[in-house]
Amino acid sequence: MLSERARQVGQAVKAEGRRAAAFGLSALAAVGVGFSYFTPAEAGELVRQYGYYAIPGTLLWFGVMLRHEMPDVSTWMRNRSRQEWRWLLGLVGALCVVAWATFPFGYKILYDELVLQATSWNLHKLREVGTMVRGYEIEGVFLPMFVYLDKRPYFFALVVSLVHDLTGFRESNAFLFNAGLLPVVLGLFYAIARRVSSAQVAWAGLACFGASPLLAQNANGAGMDLLNLLMVLLSMLLAARYLERPNAQRLSVLLLACVLLAQTRYESLLFVMITVLVVIEGWRRAGKIILPVTAMAAPLLLVPSALHNSYLSGTPVLWELKENMDSRFNWEHIWPNLGHAVNYFFNFGTTTLGSWWLSLVAFPSLGWLGCRAVKRWRTWDRLDPTLVAVGAFGLAIIANLSLLMAYFWGQLNDPIVSRLILPFTVLMGVAVVMALKRWDTGNGRLAGWIASGALISYLGWGLPATEYHRNINQLATELAREQRAVSRMAPLSRLILTDKTTLGWLMKGIPALVVDDAESRAEQIQFHLDHGTFKEVLLTQRYRPISPEGGFEMDPRDVISDRFVLEPVWERMQGARLVRISRVIEIKPKIEPEEEETIKQSEREATADDRPDSSV
Repeated sequence: MLSERARQVGQAVKAEGRRAAAFGLSALAAVGVGFSYFTPAEAGELVRQYGYYAIPGTLLWFGVMLRHEMPDVSTWMRNRSRQEWRWLLGLVGALCVVAWATFPFGYKILYDELVLQATSWNLHKLREVGTMVRGYEIEGVFLPMFVYLDKRPYFFALVVSLVHDLTGFRESNAFLFNAGLLPVVLGLFYAIARRVSSAQVAWAGLACFGASPLLAQNANGAGMDLLNLLMVLLSMLLAARYLERPNAQRLSVLLLACVLLAQTRYESLLFVMITVLVVIEGWRRAGKIILPVTAMAAPLLLVPSALHNSYLSGTPVLWELKENMDSRFNWEHIWPNLGHAVNYFFNFGTTTLGSWWLSLVAFPSLGWLGCRAVKRWRTWDRLDPTLVAVGAFGLAIIANLSLLMAYFWGQLNDPIVSRLILPFTVLMGVAVVMALKRWDTGNGRLAGWIASGALISYLGWGLPATEYHRNINQLATELAREQRAVSRMAPLSRLILTDKTTLGWLMKGIPALVVDDAESRAEQIQFHLDHGTFKEVLLTQRYRPISPEGGFEMDPRDVISDRFVLEPVWERMQGARLVRISRVIEIKPKIEPEEEETIKQSEREATADDRPDSSV
């Protein structure tokens, strides 16, 4: 009997040893292949050609594993009372309706979101990870030209491309996808808050977290930040469930969520290290090492993210650095960025998309939680699993915020940068929940006041802030108005010479070049006009006011060569600027320098002959 028992224990130890060895080899192979073996250019080419197939496989595996969690989810939902459901659905519904109604669908960060749209187009059409630079219609089929791998992770673009696979390519798919994510994000936050508090306190935390114009902005755009926020919340919730009862199934779904999270935004790779700590803590709580097949495969599933990061690190042109800069991070940026952060969090006007109410109640709560954690750090191993999970992921969120403060473009009150603070608002919301749980002893009365304050500040300050940011987004508005104007013209094959990014036109299936390239390609443009490839060439330009008294001058960035003979066909005022669309009537032949000098000399001689004789 004892010998049989010893034999079984020995076999189990050998099996665990083999699994541990396989995991170690997998991790070493992933690090070597992802960061060391290939040059940045080779890594980028691998991602461009084969990266498409990595994420769908992981996503499918994740979906299969997540199905095993559904019975527990159903049980949790059945245990909620009708009153709780009415309040929850009412609050989530109201927050979503206000967000959808006040921030219309449109590009909020024009170039970034158009790059993601173009990447989703390429993934949908060609199954390649890349962004088109130019595109033309060839025998009735619009094809991309000069595709390059962008720096942005492509999980969002790939998921949107899967929607395109079902409906055909539509720009609106990205907006609708993000709009659909908003109630899911709010529901996940409530699920986390409800695990550590009463329903009334969880509602108050949800009101503080969800009544945010920044959240509304991202729910109506085509960016990847809302998906990143969803994956942070989902991974946090899965980590709490794993720590609650560590087993192979819960560990597998957590690891797959971590892989997908790492492919959502650049900085989300920080969560990989945090997930490793959560896994080890789960082993400690279970009293054994748990290594399912998913754990051994997870490092290899992260190879595409590592390759993409290697490509980005080795391609400085993608860093978008300012002049005379050679690094993205520097100590000298910290103090100015902290000033911008204070201006963002505690701006009581309508020029930022932050929620000053959330800041007022969350920062004292975060301070209280920090002091409590320092005093009771020896008892962390006995904490509630949800608190451990939130705390662990909070370390990655705080590390990311710290890096952002050292980043050359880390000014939180910049509309382009503000979206990066979304994961930190999760910590702020949970801190409010924990503080209310401790201090609200009046049957939810304080929670009610906190929730009311969040909703009032949202309606009184948040909605005007959305209006303000909609008005300052002139570039996206200009592009949309130009596209509407062209869509009302006769249906012809056109080439657009644009003063903005070409991607806005390429997503409409219309070939486009930037104005700067028009001069160097003048002969080719005229050739295609002569041969009917393009029936029409249109040019977009902006004119800025000269003085308060009136008059306009062309924006120097939009100046085009005198060789292009133009005929204005449409113009409108956009704010203080005049936006014009002109038709290219003719492109004059290029004059060589010697010929140009001869012409100028002839003009000078003719002018001299016409002068009156001074001797008369």
